[in-house]
Amino acid sequence: MATLNGTIQPPPAGWDPFGAPGGGAPSVVGQDPYLAPGQFQLAPMFNQVYRLIRDVSFDYHWFAGHGSDPGQLGINDVELAASINLPLPITPQAPLTITPGFAFHFWDGPKSVAPAFAEMPPQTFDAYLDVGWNPHLTPVLGTELNVQTGVYSDFRELTSDSLRLKAKGMAVLSYSPSIQVKAGVWYLDRERVKLLPAGGIVWTPTPDARLDLLFPNPSFHQRLATTNNTDWWWYLSGDYGGGVWTIKRTEGPDAGNVDLVDYNDIRIAVGLEFKRLTSGLTGLFEAGGAFDRSLDYRSLEPATFHPQSAFFLRAGTMF
Repeated sequence: MATLNGTIQPPPAGWDPFGAPGGGAPSVVGQDPYLAPGQFQLAPMFNQVYRLIRDVSFDYHWFAGHGSDPGQLGINDVELAASINLPLPITPQAPLTITPGFAFHFWDGPKSVAPAFAEMPPQTFDAYLDVGWNPHLTPVLGTELNVQTGVYSDFRELTSDSLRLKAKGMAVLSYSPSIQVKAGVWYLDRERVKLLPAGGIVWTPTPDARLDLLFPNPSFHQRLATTNNTDWWWYLSGDYGGGVWTIKRTEGPDAGNVDLVDYNDIRIAVGLEFKRLTSGLTGLFEAGGAFDRSLDYRSLEPATFHPQSAFFLRAGTMF
């Protein structure tokens, strides 16, 4: 058995035997002034090996509510998606990520008498194709680009409004090994909100904590423990949720006509997530509240129904 005899030095702390040669990602500031030297190192940014099929995911939301109550709106959301990585010669370390997905939305309410124009079909659907690309323009300046197009409808009758386009564009400045600054816009293609400014600061003070001071989806994550090759984290998050669909009305003077409905809410949640270090399997469970909820109908402008705030549960897995 070989032993250290003074001429062979042990590897430095945080050394990855499976990583590519070289240091971590460059940054404007070589060392975060708030961290002691050697306290935290980013994983190499430009040396990740991507699989062709990266992620297969399942996500489920349950929003409490019963349609027999005029003020309530219950929802069950189920979403399935899979991501495929396509390497690009011009950016071999930033592949094009293509994600086809399908979502089911099961609506419980609203009761038509409160108010009479408020109506949702039993189900609406999303069938979409999402394309993402995160190239680095320089060692410290990157981008996050995303375009999603799809059909969003109850599928009883399709119109040009059933086809929607969404997009996100963000510039990412790696100011230091633990601080990133992001700025950009989100194009949501909603009736109420078409365009949102987005951005903020991502601060990773230690490998066990990350604070995303981002609009419109802030979050805080902290590692609880690592057991049996599994990382356990808890988190707090906020999000601007909802969607838009074409529906065929069945009640009132507009029965038989196709309308466009826009659902919006603000979500706050606390959750627990895990990641298997050996297989990459991840999962989460969270509970929270949905506030400032609304259903906006295009053909009846101004016509907005405000359901009561609702408790929700979410569970998901990805591998």
